[in-house]
Amino acid sequence: MSNLVLRDGDRFLFMGDSITDCGRRDVNAPWGNGYGAMTIGLIQAKAPGLQVEFINRGIGGNTTAELEARWQEDCLDLRPTWLSVLIGINDCFQYINGREDTSPEHYSARYEALLERAVEASGCRLVLLEPFLFIRPEEVPDSHRRGWELLPRYIETVHRLADQFGARLLRTHEIGQEILRHHPSALLAPEPVHPNTTGHAVIAHHLMRALRE
Repeated sequence: MSNLVLRDGDRFLFMGDSITDCGRRDVNAPWGNGYGAMTIGLIQAKAPGLQVEFINRGIGGNTTAELEARWQEDCLDLRPTWLSVLIGINDCFQYINGREDTSPEHYSARYEALLERAVEASGCRLVLLEPFLFIRPEEVPDSHRRGWELLPRYIETVHRLADQFGARLLRTHEIGQEILRHHPSALLAPEPVHPNTTGHAVIAHHLMRALRE
């Protein structure tokens, strides 16, 4: 018997940027070929009779500002019962590159407002994933150093919001760093932002764990 919190008739929405997108709008439609599709496969293997509708609305390059612009159509109108969100790495690096509306403060306020709207609209339950960099600290290149140093402020927002909304929290960055204490960075990602197949599998595994009773 499944020990998942999901129930027949649930609608599970994956929301995020390229790490969630993973070709879901192209050759890998409709769920992409990343952690979203892997999570769906794991759920179906664990509970083959479970009738859940899965939707992926990740779009590469998105920050919380882009999510805000499409939140009505791609989230609220879909009325999910479960909403999984992975967003923030683009906010972090775009802020470093001079985009003021992606600062940690803007990220925090906007993300909170988006979740408030979603919960108010459908009463959905939340799964929040930390933004992350899958790289060993000593290997962070100069091009990513400022992002590495600023990322904890974005992660702190996710922790705060998980507490505030009673969300299930996936400590993605922390999980990656624990693995990379024992293995080279290339095990999880060819570059710090975008996981490889193994990196996506790690995320999917822990997302499944977060969906247990």
